[in-house]
Amino acid sequence: MALVRSAISARRGFTLIELLVVIAIIGVLVGLLLPAVQSARESARRSSCSNNLKQLGIGLHSYHDVNKRFPPGAFAYLTSGSLVPQGGSNPSGSLVIGGWGWGTMILPFIEQTSLHSQVGPNGPNFPSAPTQATKTPIASFMCPSEITGVLNFGQPLGGDGVAEGHAKSSYSAVCGSQSAANNYNNSNAANFAGMFSYNSRIKASDVTDGLSKTMMLVERFWDGTTSELRRGGVWVGRSPGNATICGSFCGNKYSTMVRVENHADWVINGNNNNSAASTHGGQSSAVGGAVVKGGYGANSVFGDGSVRMISENVDGGLWQLLGQRADAQVIGEF
Repeated sequence: MALVRSAISARRGFTLIELLVVIAIIGVLVGLLLPAVQSARESARRSSCSNNLKQLGIGLHSYHDVNKRFPPGAFAYLTSGSLVPQGGSNPSGSLVIGGWGWGTMILPFIEQTSLHSQVGPNGPNFPSAPTQATKTPIASFMCPSEITGVLNFGQPLGGDGVAEGHAKSSYSAVCGSQSAANNYNNSNAANFAGMFSYNSRIKASDVTDGLSKTMMLVERFWDGTTSELRRGGVWVGRSPGNATICGSFCGNKYSTMVRVENHADWVINGNNNNSAASTHGGQSSAVGGAVVKGGYGANSVFGDGSVRMISENVDGGLWQLLGQRADAQVIGEF
């Protein structure tokens, strides 16, 4: 009988204290592993984002091979229906109507020929409101790290401010270090200009600083809200907007392009809501007195098709030079 009791006693379960200790150990291990798992996932998303830019870079060069020039950052038309003339004074924003963007122009070169036909770009026929075609999300234009919805419903970009809008783009064409408004007629001096502008007709030979030293596209994310602390972009082009809803902000000039300048507003994760920005790293970036999730840098595809991550701590002067195609300045390693 004593032997039976001894055997039963030997098979007793865990005490409450022992169980709590085991749970605590498991919790510590999970806490240690979770950041590593999250880091691995973000690394995969960042790699996918880089691959998207690579594909878009190939699309831009394929367009160049066929048309002997890169597409414009976007087309700009006067209300008369004619293109804004090259040179001369800039027209006021109210005289410029919506125009198709570089993203629309390269659709046939990124295996989206059918969608290009549905969108139907034909001169100044940009839609006054999002259509089923312009609301089509394209994986190549969306960085997985940007977790907001597929439609950018910001009013300045042609949305209704609630739920309807054009499909978003996580990537914008670099227009140089001056306002995109100066680019309605491509009047920016070449030493300040980027590879894209309104109605631009830039050839590879115009990039005298070197294609490997000049950015074509860079990341810019949307915060997913109407507060637009990060406005993001759309692939289809610049919308004319609805002046009764969004006033002078209609048809935002940075719908498809981004300014790159040695200024607090226009560095990576800069103060301006249209600046280059990403969600990689999950750090915070102050914008207009608020705090928005930002990153530690932004991916960019250069003129030679290479993709690089540019740190948000990059020297401001170097950052500006990378966005200009013909400033004749020597750029070292970065």
